[in-house]
Amino acid sequence: MKEPAGDRSHRGAHALADAERLLEQAERGDPEAARSAAQAALRALLLEWTEQPRGERVVDLLMQAAETDDTLAEFRSDALTLDGHTFETPGDAYERAKVFVDAARGRLANI
Repeated sequence: MKEPAGDRSHRGAHALADAERLLEQAERGDPEAARSAAQAALRALLLEWTEQPRGERVVDLLMQAAETDDTLAEFRSDALTLDGHTFETPGDAYERAKVFVDAARGRLANI
């Protein structure tokens, strides 16, 4: 049974709230929260666009979102870094995740 669009949109709003909470956690020095924040932000976009998120990796979610908004593909390097857990500093992880949360906020504000 297909989920109603309103339910997905509601889940998208919750996913964005989770992304913002996780981003705050990443800002306090938790690099794993940064990866989770990026994932939640991309899920929020996909759900708002009535797409069922496929995959768990940041890069997989990003490439799926880029099917709707091809400008997101420019963040592929950040997605790969978050997936690979290869951060120069905890602040690096935060900055990379912030890109995704900001992108989701901006695109959701325009819907």
